[in-house]
Amino acid sequence: MAVLARLREVDRSEPAERPLRIERRVFGRAPAHVRVEARRLANTLSALRRPLVNLHVRDISLGGLSALTEHPIEEGEQLEVYLPSVNGMPPWDAYGRVVRCETSPLGYRVALEFEPRPAA
Repeated sequence: MAVLARLREVDRSEPAERPLRIERRVFGRAPAHVRVEARRLANTLSALRRPLVNLHVRDISLGGLSALTEHPIEEGEQLEVYLPSVNGMPPWDAYGRVVRCETSPLGYRVALEFEPRPAA
């Protein structure tokens, strides 16, 4: 819960003025430069061949994260990510769904939307 409280603080610290473009995000983002390993939960051939992917997290919010990776990940694919201490927040586990994976000069830019953890 301390993680959620810390992310809420970041959300409140955003400037009151926003650019003219329409922002669809519900939660503000905080920069985060950390490398993490994500476990792919899909049973696709590409996920079975490469069950772990390295993510270079660029920013994070209560709703998800944006990261760079060397390998493409299918939209809709579910990932499990262990996030170490970031921006003074304690480490935590996250579970999410890939909502976007686009080519980038540095590989692939992935947007992960957090979801509740699956029941055992």
